[in-house]
Amino acid sequence: MSARGRLTVCSLLLCFLLGVALAVGLPVQAPSFDNVFAFSGDASDAPLAASRSADTPVPQAPEPLYSRLPVGINNLVYAYADEPSGQRSSGVAFSSSTSDPFASPRLVEMVPAPMDRPDLNGPLRVEYSVDSELTRSVFDILKKGRVERGHVIVLDPESGRVLAYASTDPETFPPTRAYPAASLIKVLTTAAVLETSKNVRDTRCRYRGSPYRLTRSRIKKPKSGHEVSLEVALATSNNQCFAQFAVNDIGSLGMLDTIDRFGWLSQSGAGHDPGAVDLGGSEYDLGRFGCGLAGCRITPLHAARLAATMATGLSVEPWWVDRVVDADGQELQRPKPIKTKRVISPERADEMRLMMVRTTTRGTARGAFRDRRGRPLLGSIQVAGKTGNLSGREPNGRYEWFIAAAPAQDPTIAIAVVQVHGHLWWKKSSEIAASVLSEVFCERQQCAPELANRFTGKLESPASPVFLSENGRGPVRASD
Repeated sequence: MSARGRLTVCSLLLCFLLGVALAVGLPVQAPSFDNVFAFSGDASDAPLAASRSADTPVPQAPEPLYSRLPVGINNLVYAYADEPSGQRSSGVAFSSSTSDPFASPRLVEMVPAPMDRPDLNGPLRVEYSVDSELTRSVFDILKKGRVERGHVIVLDPESGRVLAYASTDPETFPPTRAYPAASLIKVLTTAAVLETSKNVRDTRCRYRGSPYRLTRSRIKKPKSGHEVSLEVALATSNNQCFAQFAVNDIGSLGMLDTIDRFGWLSQSGAGHDPGAVDLGGSEYDLGRFGCGLAGCRITPLHAARLAATMATGLSVEPWWVDRVVDADGQELQRPKPIKTKRVISPERADEMRLMMVRTTTRGTARGAFRDRRGRPLLGSIQVAGKTGNLSGREPNGRYEWFIAAAPAQDPTIAIAVVQVHGHLWWKKSSEIAASVLSEVFCERQQCAPELANRFTGKLESPASPVFLSENGRGPVRASD
């Protein structure tokens, strides 16, 4: 048989076998074109995302996505294999770094594109700025502290990047609502006092009886009594002193101007409530306001921003959504950021932080930053902090705050913690914050400021999403 004849017979035999396979339902593998576009070099054959015109404007990302909180997914997300059902219900994934395979994975979430945005090809991938390992550690700390209703926010004070945003019960204690600011307002009152004082050492206060008990007669400066410096008054959270400062040195207009300058009358971030202020109509009301007994409500993010302002003297806009990517892999335009503004001078910020160090060394939070043997918990790293306590409603309980900037000399971390205590509680907010800062600055019982670099700084470029395993074996790639 000739070569052409043999070729004809083989072709007929191949067609016959293919027909038999189709008839009995055997699987037939189609030719693979996975690598065709990589080698062809023909732009007309490229996928849709790659063939878009360079002149086509990039769509704007839906603004509501930037108010979407990673805390809304709750701590089941960070449990990895512990709670795989949380991953399935929320559609959450982790994304690894393209340059560092050992970097902490990013938290991302797949959300549908809005129905009124036909220009967007969904689903959209929301990539959060939070560090997954740090956030997981924060939730572990909250769990060990038996915190039923609490929030922890960790910020990079220079960039405004949110490194951790954790809530134990965001439904009954929403992080976006405003709550009694308590003695955190003493930080603002201190800033207002320093505006009228040339030398902080010359600013002193005299009080009678308990420093925490305030009556109408005690808002005026007494002729005799206990005398303390402004630094000691702040560290011990002296109500009488700060009521006197508000009434006799600052006034209602000065307090209102300071509140506005620090941003407490505005939203603390996308999707968060603005602060609420009520100075009352009497000097006694103003005194109660200036020391934190009444009249001011803020969100936890307001508190975190205050700690960041103490670090730099600037008001930075916090952000927790790094970018939004459509189904074609195109990064959407983000809303224009709010301009950073100067709140207090760098020198004044340095001065106030040094005053606030006394809170964690000899003041109301001194026990939280020492171990059982009385040694400093963070070694040589000093923390500038402020406590606050006040009973409130919705939800009912005692609101306990703590804010801090660390290291105090050159802060790279700002933190805010707030809890609502019931009849029973186990850990103070300052103790929760101390444990979180230990995670940031310490490793293998050694503490150093540069260890915070593991969490701060620029985010790595993300790779393809890495979804949580549903079988308890840890993260697996979506293609596995």
